[in-house]
Amino acid sequence: MASYIEQGILLEEEESYQEAIAAYEQATLEEPYNPEPLIRKATLLEEVGDYPNALLSCNAAILLDGYNLVALNLRGDVLASLKRFDEAIADFSDVIAIDPADVDSYYNRGLAYASLDQSDKAIQDFTTAIERDPTHGGAYNNRGLMYYRIGDYPAALSDFTRAIEVREGFACSFAHRGRVYESLSDAKRALEDYTRALQISPTDVTALYLRGTLHFAQNEIEQGRRDYELLIQTAPRDNHLSALAKQTLESLRN
Repeated sequence: MASYIEQGILLEEEESYQEAIAAYEQATLEEPYNPEPLIRKATLLEEVGDYPNALLSCNAAILLDGYNLVALNLRGDVLASLKRFDEAIADFSDVIAIDPADVDSYYNRGLAYASLDQSDKAIQDFTTAIERDPTHGGAYNNRGLMYYRIGDYPAALSDFTRAIEVREGFACSFAHRGRVYESLSDAKRALEDYTRALQISPTDVTALYLRGTLHFAQNEIEQGRRDYELLIQTAPRDNHLSALAKQTLESLRN
């Protein structure tokens, strides 16, 4: 008969997540000193958005094994999702202290620093991630965002271009690079990048808003209207860009 951990894994493969979580709970009773079922349970809880209970499972796993890198990394992710960024940074730093070659921890810590508007530290961590993995598209993209934030447009342009090169289908990097081109007063290239982003992801909210806004700025009213209308149709109701698009279209009607 399969163990509860094995049952949970099979249920995961079938995408029966709640049943898998229940199996892992039973596994913790079956193997009370094994952190694996707690980690697997926490991973699933994070995937379904139950961050408080995912955090409890991570804490229990780390109590059993304080050097478990998977558990520490996972708890950092969960804490970041809960916007407890300082605590997340502490967990990612612990992983780095144990394993300085762990690329994901530098990247994730960089994201947490970025969320705290600590651009210099974020850039440093993204740079370290890139040094360890020169094909890390996410690190290039997010370092580009930091450079854009501090006004270093040439560095941002280089990073978004590199992100596009190393990660096929990276629509957001085209959209971000388009913003840099706009900041450099190159509307033609900006429009090309927004369009390329939308060729990859036709309902990308940010690209639709940015392209629509640029169309309006160039007095291309109908093109801008089409982008905004598609944005409003496809974006979640509480999306702030959708709300801005609605305000603009309403002002055009008045």
